[in-house]
Amino acid sequence: MKFKRIKAIREDSDLTQTEIASILQVSRSAYSLWELGINTIPLNKLNEFCNFFNLSLDYILEITDVKNYTLVNKNINKVILSKRLKEIRKKERKTQEEIARLLNTTHSTWSAYENNKVLIPTIFIWKFAKEYNCSIDWLCGRTN
Repeated sequence: MKFKRIKAIREDSDLTQTEIASILQVSRSAYSLWELGINTIPLNKLNEFCNFFNLSLDYILEITDVKNYTLVNKNINKVILSKRLKEIRKKERKTQEEIARLLNTTHSTWSAYENNKVLIPTIFIWKFAKEYNCSIDWLCGRTN
């Protein structure tokens, strides 16, 4: 997954990869690999990036062209996230197995996301949001 917007935003702000990496407390090479689309930026680091630039997760992940929303929470609320993932799955009448197949993962892995055992990876939440036409900011409890 290529993050075209993170590079454009960094360049528009006249910041170097080293400066953004420092803000996100990662190495420059880790950040560079995210910009190049070689590695996927973890959701918590993407959230930090969005907070620094006052941008929505949905905008960065090209779910929408709306740059920012009125936030109720700048942090990812993992309890709300797991609840909303389950809520959408049930609303769509899908099993955990069906969602796992959609994301090319295992049932037990999806169950861990729904039960707040681990934070869902960025690529999975992006695919889920695209498939079920929902906001990533909303899923993460950043907006109502």
